Amino acid sequence: MTVGGREFYVYRYEGELNDIPNAVVIISYPRESFGDPKALRVFISTNAGISTQEILDTYTERWAIELFFRQSKNRLALDKYQIRSRQGIERYWLIMSLVHYMCCMYSGKYNTFEEGYWYFQDQVKTERIGNLHQFIKNGASLEAVLKLVG
Repeated sequence: MTVGGREFYVYRYEGELNDIPNAVVIISYPRESFGDPKALRVFISTNAGISTQEILDTYTERWAIELFFRQSKNRLALDKYQIRSRQGIERYWLIMSLVHYMCCMYSGKYNTFEEGYWYFQDQVKTERIGNLHQFIKNGASLEAVLKLVG
């Protein structure tokens, strides 16, 4: 099957899945990576009335959104906050989106989110160590240093 200009081997299962009476599960391998466990992709749809091609085309267009949510949960703590007010939710989304954008554009050109995330993690670590060094240099006691890092 061809999706987005690439060739894939696909297998479609249609039937009961947990509490879903008629789900579709599509197992997919890129033709050039057949057999590589890291290349295996599984897609699930609750709409059994659409074709395998339609499901895969839809996922192809949504994939960037799926990655954004996974990265936001894993790295930006999207799944850790409980905000109830509309204004709070809008502010959180704005800040999270800005941080995601900064990670992708940290060098002035597009990078992967992960590259930018680890770049900023290194920057924060370097700054913390520099501040700790200055704190010690200014005569901080061992207790004060331990309190700061603990």
